Amino acid sequence: MRMRNLIDSMAGRPQNSTIANVIIRRTMALLLLFLPLVTASHALSAERQQPGLIEEAAEEFLYDILSQDYEHVEVSARGVDSRLNLAKCSGKLEAFIPHGRDAIRASTVGVSCSGDEPWTVYVRMEIEIGADVVVASRPLSRGTTLDHDDVRIARRDVRRARGEWFTDIGDAIGLEAQRNIRQGDPITSRMVDQPLFVSRGERVTIQSGGQSGISITARGEAQENGRQGERIRVENLDSGREIEGRVVAPGVVRVGR
Repeated sequence: MRMRNLIDSMAGRPQNSTIANVIIRRTMALLLLFLPLVTASHALSAERQQPGLIEEAAEEFLYDILSQDYEHVEVSARGVDSRLNLAKCSGKLEAFIPHGRDAIRASTVGVSCSGDEPWTVYVRMEIEIGADVVVASRPLSRGTTLDHDDVRIARRDVRRARGEWFTDIGDAIGLEAQRNIRQGDPITSRMVDQPLFVSRGERVTIQSGGQSGISITARGEAQENGRQGERIRVENLDSGREIEGRVVAPGVVRVGR
């Protein structure tokens, strides 16, 4: 019995070895079959455009433009979709602002390749531009004439400001708030205007300068509001005639030259 088992075990060794050899050969065959595909896949991946280079081109382009006019500029691309699978650009990446928009208002930057396989993508951008501007030092009500206690200089992201902002306090002093302004808000041209020098229904002095240099004055009544330099209608209370003149000072309207 022991002899029979020994013979059987010896007989089984070549069979197991044969099976192992078959498995090894088949595994090697499969590896050799898929190796070219893996290699080709790596080669194809190496020929794709890296999204990071596109983002870098967009950021550098926009920063170079904005930093010419503003000292504190931060620009960052919000990411390029890696699934675009763009061909690697054989030439130089060219960035541009779509639709001729102002750089300070640009929300996207286009990046194009004019190489052997041309393409164009649009990159969403985040921009922050800090500038030292005039802001309200306290809440200001509509109709307030600004003085030195009402404003101060502070750094703000001017992209969020609508209208032209002021960088010199002196330019804002004497202007009138056209709406309520919150404390800390930048003062812009849309928020303020020259104060009224003449109000509708107000009694005014009408000045008329003749060629001889003699100034003639008359009593009048403003028919509309007027700021310095504006032309308004006034009624001459002495003659009853309605004439047009230019507001030159509080309560004073000049007609003629």
